[in-house]
Amino acid sequence: MSEHPHIRDDERSVFERPGTIKLIWIVLIAGCVAFAAAGFWLAAEHMMHPHFEIDKFPAFYAVVGFVSFAFIVLAGQHLRRILMRPEGYYDGAEAELPRNPVAEDEVVVTDMDTEDEA
Repeated sequence: MSEHPHIRDDERSVFERPGTIKLIWIVLIAGCVAFAAAGFWLAAEHMMHPHFEIDKFPAFYAVVGFVSFAFIVLAGQHLRRILMRPEGYYDGAEAELPRNPVAEDEVVVTDMDTEDEA
């Protein structure tokens, strides 16, 4: 998080305050621990009915989720290198567009505007 010297602490969003960020981390970590513990407990009580041999590992879905998310983030970093365009890439195309007088607040008077309603 970058610090903005011109923004006072009371003007910050609730999600920019250090106390809220710390609370979010605590809730996130506690939730992960609780779900992992529930997976081990369900495996110990034989309440899980795996379809495959690898499903018997108690934290299998947590590991698959973490690996999948990490892959998406890392793939996104490499995809950014491929798709990213240099600064001002689209400026050339905008310069060639035709001028729109209505968008520039010029009023065009037509015959329909000058007729009197009877």
